[in-house]
Amino acid sequence: MFQAEESRLLNNISRNRVRDEGMMPNSMGELEGGRSLPESRIEGGIGKGIPKNGFAYGKAHSFTTPKWQECASPTRYSDKESMSPTVPEPEPEVSTPVAFNKEDYKSVDEFLNSHAAFLDDLRKKVTETPVKDRVLIFENLQWEILREAGNLSWFGLAFKLVGYITTRSHSVAYCHEKIETLQQQVDYIGDQIDELKLCLETDSDIFKIAAGTILYTFAAIRHIEQKVDTSQRYTSCCSPVSAWMVRKSLSEGVPTQLDDVLSELKVLQDNLMFATLAAVGNRVAQSVIKKPPALQTMSIGLDQHISHIISFFQKPGVCLVGIYGHAGVGKTMLLNEVVTTLQKTQKRLFASVEVGERPDDLRKLQASLLQQLGGGKKEFTSTAQGRNALLYQLQKLKHNNKQARIAIDNLFDIRLIGELFPHSLGKVLPLKSSLLVSSPSLAIINRLDQLCRPAMPQYHFLPYKLPSLSAQQAKTLFLSHAASEPVMSQGMLNKYVEMVDQVVPLCDGNPLALKVTGSYFSDEANQSEEHWSSISKKMKLAEELDSPEDQMFGKLQVIYDRLDMTLKEAFLDISIFFRGWDWRIVDRIVGKPAMKSLMSQALIAASKKDTESLYGIAQWTRYSEHPWKVELVGMHDLLAAIGSRRAQGNRVQSEDQTHLPERLLVDGPGNELSNIKGLSLLSCKEALQGHMLERMSNLRLLILHDTGVRGYCTKALSQLQFFYWGRSQPASEVKIPFQMNRMKKLEVVILRAHEIDLNLKFPPQLRDLTLIGCNNMEELPDTVAQLTGLAELHLYSCSRLQDLTEAFGNLRTLYRFRMENCGGIKELPRSLGHLINLKEMDLSGCQNLTSLPPEIGTLCNLERLDLSRCKSLTLLPSEIGGLRSLTYLSCAHCALTSICPEIGKLGMLEELSLTNCARLEKLPKEIGSLAFLERLNLSSCIGLKELPREIGCLGSLLRLSLSTCTALLRLPEELWCLTTLQSLDLDYCKHLTHLPKEIGNLTSLQKLSLNCCTKLTKLPTEITGLRSLQVLNLVGCTGLKGDLPPGLHDLTNDDVEVHKDDDSVILEGPVNPSFKLYTVA
Repeated sequence: MFQAEESRLLNNISRNRVRDEGMMPNSMGELEGGRSLPESRIEGGIGKGIPKNGFAYGKAHSFTTPKWQECASPTRYSDKESMSPTVPEPEPEVSTPVAFNKEDYKSVDEFLNSHAAFLDDLRKKVTETPVKDRVLIFENLQWEILREAGNLSWFGLAFKLVGYITTRSHSVAYCHEKIETLQQQVDYIGDQIDELKLCLETDSDIFKIAAGTILYTFAAIRHIEQKVDTSQRYTSCCSPVSAWMVRKSLSEGVPTQLDDVLSELKVLQDNLMFATLAAVGNRVAQSVIKKPPALQTMSIGLDQHISHIISFFQKPGVCLVGIYGHAGVGKTMLLNEVVTTLQKTQKRLFASVEVGERPDDLRKLQASLLQQLGGGKKEFTSTAQGRNALLYQLQKLKHNNKQARIAIDNLFDIRLIGELFPHSLGKVLPLKSSLLVSSPSLAIINRLDQLCRPAMPQYHFLPYKLPSLSAQQAKTLFLSHAASEPVMSQGMLNKYVEMVDQVVPLCDGNPLALKVTGSYFSDEANQSEEHWSSISKKMKLAEELDSPEDQMFGKLQVIYDRLDMTLKEAFLDISIFFRGWDWRIVDRIVGKPAMKSLMSQALIAASKKDTESLYGIAQWTRYSEHPWKVELVGMHDLLAAIGSRRAQGNRVQSEDQTHLPERLLVDGPGNELSNIKGLSLLSCKEALQGHMLERMSNLRLLILHDTGVRGYCTKALSQLQFFYWGRSQPASEVKIPFQMNRMKKLEVVILRAHEIDLNLKFPPQLRDLTLIGCNNMEELPDTVAQLTGLAELHLYSCSRLQDLTEAFGNLRTLYRFRMENCGGIKELPRSLGHLINLKEMDLSGCQNLTSLPPEIGTLCNLERLDLSRCKSLTLLPSEIGGLRSLTYLSCAHCALTSICPEIGKLGMLEELSLTNCARLEKLPKEIGSLAFLERLNLSSCIGLKELPREIGCLGSLLRLSLSTCTALLRLPEELWCLTTLQSLDLDYCKHLTHLPKEIGNLTSLQKLSLNCCTKLTKLPTEITGLRSLQVLNLVGCTGLKGDLPPGLHDLTNDDVEVHKDDDSVILEGPVNPSFKLYTVA
């Protein structure tokens, strides 16, 4: 029955291919075609009176719900019930109704209604402006619109407007097909901006143009509706002849106006297409211009495997590659290397995820996959909802002849196949799709193969067992970690030969074991014969264990046993509590020396991921609300297993449980509560008892999130060093269940709650305090200002905080101060100048901060100052020139109208970011005095008209970004004298008509980006002399008409073919990976 239902669903999708991009399978429970929308979903008529085929005209007109709207319906299948040793029979895919609900609709509706005059003025401006100049109107929209819309980003505003227009009923009695087309185009634009967001790390101006265009679209529709409504009232009381003339006028005028709107939407679609191509090209090319390390130790022995898999993916049709092998053999590394290589060479991104072990990981993984495949940001209450959403998105990609590239790491359980993927996966996979997965078991790979086989005959499967390294490769990898310097001669090799001969064979060619043991011996104190002889004997004993996995576990445990007690404790804390946390947070808790040592011994590693991929406690404690990319703490599963076994009983973790862990209920011989060193309770429904805490006399780490404490802990937890207390929702109880000021070793505290006890007393030795979302705090509490030993103070999203008070200046030991998204702050106290030890200050997102005190100039040790998103800051004080130690300054997204000349006194400045300072028209000539400046970012400074000639004096400049400086009329001649410049970004500089022959002077240039420079008609022949050039981006340079300098192919191999395929000219070679020129007919 279930298979019949799913087949019926797929047939419905095929029958309803009416729309170009947006037709969704029945996700409201009706399988007879299209969908119907319940009248209760949106007040005011959305979905009212719509028949079951999903279409109606006139006032009840509505369309299928856009794919980017979130899922929120319950399911009758629980995750627990559906998990079974074998893949269950396909159940009916659960519906995914919209999350653009009544509240969302009303908020957008109120915003638009309150700005009726602005919308009408926008419509008139666009109508009266020549088509070629209309984009300027959208580019010049002011950020005040965002504040009034609820402090959204441009992306957020555009996204919500798309949802509003596509779900709104339009009372236009004419041109039903054009209205339908309009909503389809807007829905498609929603797809485009969502796809583009995945490739950009900032709220680019292209999103502002999208928001402006959609605002204009709504304004035009509303104007037409008003005209229709007025005419209907007039014709009801006038003569038949007059009524006929009015209707005739409307029937002729309305189509013309709608054609104008559709034309503008088509222009936006083209711009978004170019922007996406440009962003993808830039993103996958970023690593090209980084200086490669002398020895690529991470990929030793992988080259032939990478080539084999990539060549397999060249086969026509759907390709599945399943990498499997023993733990630590390098499956994840191989998968990542293949993905990276394909992204660089093919300029297409993979939807890449890693499977975790938490219960809600599967739903988050599905949501991440869906978003990366262009299906929008959604949250699922069950894995069945996620499968349904993925089913539709893959079918949609297949219908539109698009490819799906999916990479999934660590499929460790065969039951995951049935939980993660649609059960008709093989039927909906688009042609030329690529699936790359890693797993410890061939059986799991084979089960996924069975799911994909319906794609035959155009289906190819490669089970790829990753073998251990050869003897020579194992020695190379071991030495690359063990040797304190590269082994360049036989004499140097002789120094390690005995150790290599003894230790390397015991690692069985396992890359993880080779890196860990090699890193241990990198310390010269461990290189004595006594050390390596002792370790080799213990590793040989591990070979007596039964399975290869147990043997490898035992061998790695030998290295753990050699750590000193401090590093052992840090290793265990990370393995149990801090895997997946933001690196900077763990650095503060565990300590920088311990983190550095564990990393140097290959026991932990950093991985860069989106902040949106954080979950649970890692999300609630994240270092910043803003960055899209963060370094997370990673540890291999095999190493984490060692930590789990060694920490058993003395570190307790529980999440989403009804009852407390059993370990807390036992307090007897051998299981005393006093043995517990770390406790983490997340969303535990049963309250922790205060008397239990009293018995945990050795507790060092305590994490309580959405977990109550019954009673009070009267004893001082004398060993407590780190304490986190968090609440997701406002709670009646805001008091901490013990007196923190009695904790003699407590040094790091994080409090995340809507309200805190403002009289809370902190221990005097506290060195690190974080307060997140404390909305009852209007001024800095005196108890905080009295912490004269405080080294770090972090205040996030405390929206009602208005005054730091003059007592803030008492924190003279403070070296890092971060106050992010505290919108109530308008000024800083003058006592700020007393913080002479301050090295980092982050005020990003303080949108109402209007000025900085002149005393800021006394902060002689300040090295980093972040003022990004301080959107009311119009001027920097002249005293800023006193920051002689400053190396980093960001004023991105500020309202700066000018830069003071004193900026030239920042002699140590290495990076200056002024991106999106829309009101900035020029730079001072004194900027040429920044002798150590390496990175200058002026992107999206749409008011910037010229650069000073003195920019040619920046003798250390490596990267210059002028992307989207749409008002920039010319580039100074002196710019072409920057012989150190490695990266020059001129994307969207629409007044750029040519490049001078002096560009040949940029001998160090590795990347030149000219995307969407539409007036650029020719490239100088001197560009062929740029022998360091590795990336040339020419996406959307429509004026070039496919013409490139004839000598450009000389930068690649002599035997490379230059070929023209449709709208692209491609040159490929090992030195210069690819040049692409995209044009439109």
